Amino acid sequence: MIEAQITAIVLILFRIAAFIAFMPPLNGQGMPNTVKVGLAAAITVLLAPTYMQQTALLLQSAETSEQLWTQLAYHAARETALGAGMAWLFGLCLVPVRVGGAWIAQEMGLTMGGLTSPMDQQQTNVVSQMMEAIGALMFFALDLHHVFFWLLGRSLEFRPTAGAWSMPSWNTVLGSVSNSVNHGLVLVAPIGILLFVTVVMLLITIRSAPQFNFMSYGMSLRIAAGMLGVVFFFPEISGAIQNLLSHVTRTGLI
Repeated sequence: MIEAQITAIVLILFRIAAFIAFMPPLNGQGMPNTVKVGLAAAITVLLAPTYMQQTALLLQSAETSEQLWTQLAYHAARETALGAGMAWLFGLCLVPVRVGGAWIAQEMGLTMGGLTSPMDQQQTNVVSQMMEAIGALMFFALDLHHVFFWLLGRSLEFRPTAGAWSMPSWNTVLGSVSNSVNHGLVLVAPIGILLFVTVVMLLITIRSAPQFNFMSYGMSLRIAAGMLGVVFFFPEISGAIQNLLSHVTRTGLI
């Protein structure tokens, strides 16, 4: 019985560790690996006493030693994949912020200079980096990390370790991804409209005055219009990000 309980704790640790390793913003470069390991161990200590008995009973159904090791390998891989999948799905709450920043930067012509993202190992731009920083601050200010840890604990109840459960439907996954992109475009819609009007005015000016160089004057005007839009609509963008994260806090869904 002791061996089964220890094995159950290890399987629970696999799910929790994968969740923390892939959950933004915890998976960023600013979070040391020792902190991630300690956080995973601490959450396992809190959750394992509640759910390890059920897992231990399921593991004791194996008849032979070979069958037991086969089950352990399968369950370890499945728990790791589930933890990483949950982290990716919950991490979509910060994707709209990145999508909105990337769209603004593209319209301003700032995509040529790449910067390191504070959320992961990918390259980003200065506008996305600023919006990601704002989103990460609101993420912790709204206690969204506590909500995600609560949902992680609830997952052990609805999808028990070493138990039988169904995977989320493709409609749920694809709907969450598409909604995250739509929310990103809605966040920066006022700035996008401003930049679109600026480009139209520049094209009309170039059409009427061919000596007006688009690359020398137009790019500067686009950057100036984008910066003015970011400053002017900053309260609205911050409020939209807060409403989005509050919606995730209430429902746990994108």
